[in-house]
Amino acid sequence: MPDDSAEPIIAHMYCNACRRGTRHQRLCKTTLKETDEIEDLGMIDSVTTQETFQCCGCGTAVLRRTLICDIEQWNEVQYFPPAVSRHPPSWRHQCPTDMRDVMAEVYKSLDANNRRLPMMGARTLIDMLMVDKVGDIGTFTEKLKKLEGLGVISSRNLEVLAVALDVGNAAAHRGHAPKDDEVNAVMDIVENLLHAVYVLPKMAEDLKRTTPPRPSRKQIP
Repeated sequence: MPDDSAEPIIAHMYCNACRRGTRHQRLCKTTLKETDEIEDLGMIDSVTTQETFQCCGCGTAVLRRTLICDIEQWNEVQYFPPAVSRHPPSWRHQCPTDMRDVMAEVYKSLDANNRRLPMMGARTLIDMLMVDKVGDIGTFTEKLKKLEGLGVISSRNLEVLAVALDVGNAAAHRGHAPKDDEVNAVMDIVENLLHAVYVLPKMAEDLKRTTPPRPSRKQIP
């Protein structure tokens, strides 16, 4: 049922657009009370509250849904859209189309508070880059060595990428759930690699084209 209260409600929550916690004003609220029969538990009463808030800074809206029921561990608060845990890089559109699609899925998975799936996606991105640059020539190790041989990555970068790949392998094959700082470290490595391969060369070309050439020295007779 709608909440007809005219009293303004201000809450402090994270704003995806402002990228920080801001003051939000509640625009509307609805409450739904239900009773459901759950097997082995009997009749369970629950109250679902849905509130629409608007950021007082940028005006972006967010929905907060709160579930409270007789079983305390089932209680939850959800936000739609969810808080962005890591913003996609602004230069992602300079990557190949299929790679951009995988990147979008990785960041959405991070926003859903997943850990294993983003690491599998990060491993996939590295593999896609290697196939794009050296072809599908064999194992991850062989592809990395080929990248190094072509000068795409340095020997030091090879070691760093190998570590990032192993995190993805551990998530995919050994059920490893990395911690937040480990996830961010892998994402830093992958983003730096993609930026170095697909963005920086184009930036360098543009700079070279727009920079006036150095005047030649006059010959002294």
